[in-house]
Amino acid sequence: MLTPLVGLVILVGVILVALGERTSGKLSFIDWHAAIVVVGGVVGSVMMALERRALFRMLLSVRDLFPSTSTFPRQMALTKAGLEEMRTAWRDGRRGAVLQMAETAKTKELQVAADSLLKRQSGAVLQERFTALRTDYMHHALPVIEGWEMVGKLAPSFGMVGTVTGMVQLFKNMAEESGNLGGAMAMALLATLYGITIGAAVGGPMSSRINSQLNDRLTMLDLLEKTVAALVEEQNNHSAASEG
Repeated sequence: MLTPLVGLVILVGVILVALGERTSGKLSFIDWHAAIVVVGGVVGSVMMALERRALFRMLLSVRDLFPSTSTFPRQMALTKAGLEEMRTAWRDGRRGAVLQMAETAKTKELQVAADSLLKRQSGAVLQERFTALRTDYMHHALPVIEGWEMVGKLAPSFGMVGTVTGMVQLFKNMAEESGNLGGAMAMALLATLYGITIGAAVGGPMSSRINSQLNDRLTMLDLLEKTVAALVEEQNNHSAASEG
């Protein structure tokens, strides 16, 4: 409940800033008045729309922009390497290695795959376990994607809010034949610039990146599920041939 309330307070503050009188008439590409309207409006709206955990995951996702801090490539590499190791160990009859992987694998999907393989699960049971994993990952990723999509859509919108309020101030000052025309023009123009920049350079790319990571993870889950099913079927066929 606290997060939406804080978001509402921020939005009220943004409105007050947008409607407030400018004190500086200097035109520059750096305008804190316009930046507060755009950034504050976006932050307040996202806080009102998302839960606290989703907001936290959204902030953590920023690290995926930088190769040195992103954990996703390492997780995918560990999963791929673990998949090959599990396949080799199973075919070589090293059940202990598969058991250890089921208990201590560094990714959750590898643990589920190894455990399912040891239990020789297949069909609906195997599908149910991997469906649960897919649902869990989607539950975590989709709100983050939604949040960054909101940033991409709302930033230009709040830029227009700054433009409209700046134009109102501009016409007001023109009607009074004096006043801070430069400050009003800066608010009108730069708020739109900031809004479009944030939406195009931050919101859209981050949404696409998280969505791409989710697709890669779901694809990996499909591969793991099919591998486990194939290895179980292979073992069953071998056992049947030995008995025959």
